[in-house]
Amino acid sequence: MTAATNIELAGNRLDAQILARMTRLEVRETDRDPTMAIIRFGLSQMPNGEMFPLDNDVFTPATKLALDIAAPGGRAIRMLDGYVTHVRPHFESVEANCYLEIVAMDAGALMAIGDHAEAYPDATDSEVAKKVFARHSLVDAVTSTNLRHDKDVQLLVQRESDWAFVQRLARRNGFRCYLEHDAGRGAVVAHFGPLSTASPQADLAILRAGSNLKWIDVHHPYAVPVRARAAGIEPIAKRLVQARGTRITEPLGGDDAVTATDRGLGAARVTARERWLRDPQPNGASITTEANAATDELELCLEARGELDPALYRGLLRARRAVLLKGVGSRLAGTWYVSSVRTTLDTGVLTQTFVLQRNALTPSGRERFGTTTEEADA
Repeated sequence: MTAATNIELAGNRLDAQILARMTRLEVRETDRDPTMAIIRFGLSQMPNGEMFPLDNDVFTPATKLALDIAAPGGRAIRMLDGYVTHVRPHFESVEANCYLEIVAMDAGALMAIGDHAEAYPDATDSEVAKKVFARHSLVDAVTSTNLRHDKDVQLLVQRESDWAFVQRLARRNGFRCYLEHDAGRGAVVAHFGPLSTASPQADLAILRAGSNLKWIDVHHPYAVPVRARAAGIEPIAKRLVQARGTRITEPLGGDDAVTATDRGLGAARVTARERWLRDPQPNGASITTEANAATDELELCLEARGELDPALYRGLLRARRAVLLKGVGSRLAGTWYVSSVRTTLDTGVLTQTFVLQRNALTPSGRERFGTTTEEADA
C-alpha cells in the first residue's frame, strides 16, 4: 500500500497532467502559526519556450487550495484548506532539475497581511476573538474568558494584524489559537481555547511490538525558570498590582516535572528562579491571568522530537492534540501534547516528524494505552 493524495484548486480537482508532475509535498502544522503546504512539481520547457505548468496561470494569487493525504492503510485527511500564497520556480542548466514550488497557507496568512486599528470597549478577550474571526467569515470554536475590559479603566485596542492580535489574546490567557478544517462541519474552524489533552490519538511506540517510531529524542532542561511573576502600576488607581503565576494545565502525568527542578535549584542557592513578564497589562485581574499563562508555558518544559512511520501507524499524527507515548521507560511514558507536525511525501515515501511537550513525568494511571488509529478515529 502507498500513500494517496488529492489536490483541489478553486474547488476542482487539479489537472491530472499537473498532478502527475508532483514530486514532493510537505505540510507544516503548529498550534501558533498558519498551516503551510509546500508542493513541488517538475518543470518542463515546451517547444514554444514556455515552462509547464508555470506559464499556464493555474496557480493564481489567493486561489483556494485544498490538500488531502491518506497514509498507507489509513483514511484520507484534509491537511489544508487554504489559499495559494507563493509561487517559487527553480531553474538549473539541467532541465530535469527544474521545478516549481507552490506554497499554500490557511486563512491565518490572509489575516496577517495588513494591520487593523480598532477599539473594543467593555469586551472580553473571547468576545473580541469571535468578532475578529467573523470579520473573515470563519466558523469559530471559542472558549469564553471572564475578564471584561472596562473602557474607563483599560480600553482594549488593536493596532496590528488580525492574526497577531488574536494570537496575543490567546497567549495571555494560556490559550492556543489556530485554524483547521473540520470534516464534520465541512468548513475551516477557528479555534481559540486551552491546550487540548482529552481523547489522545493512537499510541506512539518504540522498542516493543507495534512500534511505529523510527527514533525519538527527549530534552528535559533543569536550569530553567519555574514560574512567572508580573508587576505594574494601575493607571487609574495609581497602585502597584502584581501576581505570582500558577499552573493552568493539569499535569499530564503522575509526577510534577517542575517541583524537583525548583527544589534542586534552591539547594544550589539559585535565588532567581522566576521570570518577570515585560509590560503586562497593569490591571489586577489581567496581570494574574497573564502570569498564570506564562507559568503554564514555562512548565511545559519537557520536549520530545521524533520521526513517525505513517505506514506502521496506519494513519497520520496531527498537531494540537494529545498523544500517548510508550516504550521509553516509565519516566517518559504517558500523555504528551503535540505542538507541531511536519508531514512529508518525497519520491513516494511518506514520513512525519513532530515536536511533543509535557509538564509531568510518569503515567498518571488513567491512560488507556493500546489505542490504534482505527479506534481513535471511531
